[in-house]
Amino acid sequence: MKAGQALRLGVAGVLGAAYLWLGHITSASANPSLLGLFVGLIPLGTGACVLAWHTPPRVLWLTLCGLAFAAIAWQAEFLRSNAAWVYFIQHAGSMSLLGLMFGRTLRSGRHEDALCTRIAALLHTQPMSPAYLRYTWLVTWAWTLFFAASALLSILLFVLAPPAVWSVFANLLTPPLLGLMFAGEYLIRLRALPGESHFNIADTVRAWQRFSAEQSAHGRAGRQDP
Repeated sequence: MKAGQALRLGVAGVLGAAYLWLGHITSASANPSLLGLFVGLIPLGTGACVLAWHTPPRVLWLTLCGLAFAAIAWQAEFLRSNAAWVYFIQHAGSMSLLGLMFGRTLRSGRHEDALCTRIAALLHTQPMSPAYLRYTWLVTWAWTLFFAASALLSILLFVLAPPAVWSVFANLLTPPLLGLMFAGEYLIRLRALPGESHFNIADTVRAWQRFSAEQSAHGRAGRQDP
């Protein structure tokens, strides 16, 4: 790894850790700060802006985003006093949406339709074997169950447990659990498919980004068709 790449990864790691810790403090606090609130809104705001930029008519959706940001600034004090809800909605909502995104590709029962199969196909220059297709189908099931369980546990902890307990799970444990899922899947794949080509986590992330970009482009083309 080059020095520049190592530095960028190090900076990203420090910023990511700071974001997670600030999110934990804000969610667990009885008197959260405005900084914690606005930092917590960064993922949601960024996602909304990106979606608005790629959705015609762009000016309309960007204007609506601007109005939403103005409303947030206007109600900042109310949102600050309910900052835990901001983090909860983002965590439980993202886990639920990811679970639905993976799960809906399993409805047909065809191994080729599973989301992980479609992502893996971007990394293979040759058709995948039946064993590999079945494996990626099972991995799609695993991710679906992981996200569904995470969403359910997030809801239960938010409703039944002290805020600090929910915050530890949502802000401090979820990222390591995601990392363990990636690492565990990779190790299992090496053992389950010893004669196949294998790709590391970075390759998988790049394939996911490529898949997402292709899906976005396809969606824009579909909306522009008369």
